Amino acid sequence: MALSRSKSKKLELLDPQTLARIGGLELVSRTVVDGVMSGMHRSTHKGGCCDFDEHRPYSQGDDLRLIDWRLLARSDRYFIKQFEDETNLHAWLLLDTSGSMRYGGSTMSKFDYARMTAACLARLLLKQRDSIGLMTSSGSQRQVVPPRPQASHFMSIINRLQTLEADGATALHESVTDLLSVLKRRSLVVVFSDCFGDLEQFAHALQQVRLRGHDVLVFQVLAPEEISFSFRNPSIFEDLEARSVRLSVHPGAIRRHYLEQFESFMQRLHEKMVEIDCEFLTLSTERHLGDSLAYYLRRRAARRRLQGGRA
Repeated sequence: MALSRSKSKKLELLDPQTLARIGGLELVSRTVVDGVMSGMHRSTHKGGCCDFDEHRPYSQGDDLRLIDWRLLARSDRYFIKQFEDETNLHAWLLLDTSGSMRYGGSTMSKFDYARMTAACLARLLLKQRDSIGLMTSSGSQRQVVPPRPQASHFMSIINRLQTLEADGATALHESVTDLLSVLKRRSLVVVFSDCFGDLEQFAHALQQVRLRGHDVLVFQVLAPEEISFSFRNPSIFEDLEARSVRLSVHPGAIRRHYLEQFESFMQRLHEKMVEIDCEFLTLSTERHLGDSLAYYLRRRAARRRLQGGRA
């Protein structure tokens, strides 16, 4: 399927339902990334394993052999030559595959939205020559795809995403703990989940990741009905994880209580993310997919400025 230049510029405005009809995850990710993020990241890879990329301010303990003496003479400041293996990051995508992610309501399911966003982010990272890995979170479905920077690795990620199904109980905190054991160098951990479950355990697991020096970005994916509880007619509500609880209620009778509980949960979740210094963004499944990637780009650009060019 060929896309014209004028059409590709408008694709970031398409709603998730339209993007889902375009095709599979590979095509959707190409559509979104090429239309929204092209040219946003500079890479200087020239075939070597450690090509010179840019400078960063000297810090105590840095190798003195890497000081750029010519730049010192011009600026009277110490800078370290930074290389490709320093600037490109390792990223892990952690996808919640528990049963609650199957819910879609008036839009695509949270799970499909999370998979599409993960596929877009994987393409973006690999276009930047970053290494990208994948772990899934849900009991027997837990799978690991180790991070690699090669463009061909993208299809390994896509193929794994397309074979997954959302089912079973939430085990997100266990997956975060398992992931921590395989992080070999400083990494960016990106979590896609509705964050429903034991908040204390989830936050504690993320805190351990942060204490080890890794960055964490949490995309909370919710259906619009979960946010507004806009149900009008008598409905049957089912626990999508245990599948043993079914409640027949009139939404109007519980709407106020639900919204109070939901607001309280969201406030505690935000407070926990701030407390442990995790980047956090709530995405509604009716929101444009490009928003999550634009947020990621702004976040990484700000981090690089604060850290003198380091990712």
